[in-house]
Amino acid sequence: MFKTKITILLLLTFLLTPFYHSRASLSDDANYYEKYPLYSKYEKKKDYSKYKKAKEKYGFESSEERLKYKQAYDNYRLYKKNPAANQKYAGLLKEYKKYKNYKEKYVPVKKYSKYKKYDKKEYDNYKNYGSSAYKDGYNRYKAFTTDITNVTTNRGPEIKVGLWSSNTTDLVANPFKITANKEFRVTNCAGTVVAPSIALEQNVRVSYAGDGILNAYNANPLILANVNVGDKICFDAVDGNNSDMIFDVNRPLLYDGDSGSGYDQYRGKIKIQHSLDPNLENDGNYNCGLYQDETFPAWDPANSCRRVWVINELPLELYLWGYGEMSTGGIEELAKTMIVAARSYARWWVEYATKWDMAGFDLIASPVNQIYNGYDYELTHSFIPDAAQKTNGIIMKYGSDIVLGAYCSNTDGRTKSALEAWGLSNHPYLKSVADPYGAISNPSAGNHMVGLSANGAKVLARDHSWQWSRILSYYYSSIDIMKEY
Repeated sequence: MFKTKITILLLLTFLLTPFYHSRASLSDDANYYEKYPLYSKYEKKKDYSKYKKAKEKYGFESSEERLKYKQAYDNYRLYKKNPAANQKYAGLLKEYKKYKNYKEKYVPVKKYSKYKKYDKKEYDNYKNYGSSAYKDGYNRYKAFTTDITNVTTNRGPEIKVGLWSSNTTDLVANPFKITANKEFRVTNCAGTVVAPSIALEQNVRVSYAGDGILNAYNANPLILANVNVGDKICFDAVDGNNSDMIFDVNRPLLYDGDSGSGYDQYRGKIKIQHSLDPNLENDGNYNCGLYQDETFPAWDPANSCRRVWVINELPLELYLWGYGEMSTGGIEELAKTMIVAARSYARWWVEYATKWDMAGFDLIASPVNQIYNGYDYELTHSFIPDAAQKTNGIIMKYGSDIVLGAYCSNTDGRTKSALEAWGLSNHPYLKSVADPYGAISNPSAGNHMVGLSANGAKVLARDHSWQWSRILSYYYSSIDIMKEY
């Protein structure tokens, strides 16, 4: 009975364990996966050497010579079967043995003659790649990649992205203007419909009515008269399909010298919300600092007021299609590396972070979190949606925790730990690792050098043929890589 209980516990442990645990092994197995096939080149070189030796020792100079010895071989076999009747062949023993060696020691290896191209000394370096450790690691990693690349089309959980904000004084003078690629409706975000259908050619403007209340209106009062909606206004598709709902939010210039990014179209739903932070003044004024400045949008709580935010709500996977921090030069493994790190980073903010809760969103569309440029960007950077779809739902975890997929541009030869850079001890996977691949002589100012080194990942993918999962497991310590959905 005791043994039966142990067996059941072991079985349950196996069934409840994630498909692949990479505690200091995923990177090793990726290495085994890359190296084990090289052993076959060593084996082919070895087989060709067998062929060369056999040919030199047992081969014939010509087909005529071979046929001559074959005839002698056949005749001597007749003698062995019936010595009395075939006495005349008794003296062919030497020829018999030579052809027998040819047949038994050369013919079986003759097929290896095709491996002549492997007759290179460099392949001797692959001799040790055929051990059971390499073979087993290869098989484990092959099973891992087969499973992990069998991606789904699940779009993942909803994410709320803060696009930009306005103080209330500016909003009165310059209302937000919302248009879309198809009919949309306006609600108070709590079930009450303010306008059931705004046609394709129509727009809705949002201004500030005072006391934290937002006002919505349309040029045609029959469609939408001035309505004081509340502290939130939501926009979504009339037909219920928000995945192909594209809102144009007409981003204004945000600060002196702002040239405008040109990115102001976004998939999914739009929400405009007055910040609920009770620690900030209710209404903005010209003496109230912005959340954003020239480094849009740096947060300055000491000089901030309660602002009105434009927020994009959409599935995580569609958010990644507009991810704006990747230039790959056509290197697919780099694109996959960056997008999985970005997905994990975003999931961490959705799951754990509270910094932007009072403003109504999970993370902000700028380098403060990670740059998000929306629909316009995905149209001109097709490799980003492609990488997202090929890794759909794949994130990094450390035990049961989602990994904060921090990344940086480059390093000075090593990454920094979260403890060293930020004084944080609760991210054990963000350790310092050697980074000769991403090192530059003068890392850019403000570059925290924590987590994935983008320049290092590029070098590893482009020059060393590392796969995306191996790159991630190198820069993030002791992680699991798994499909969350």
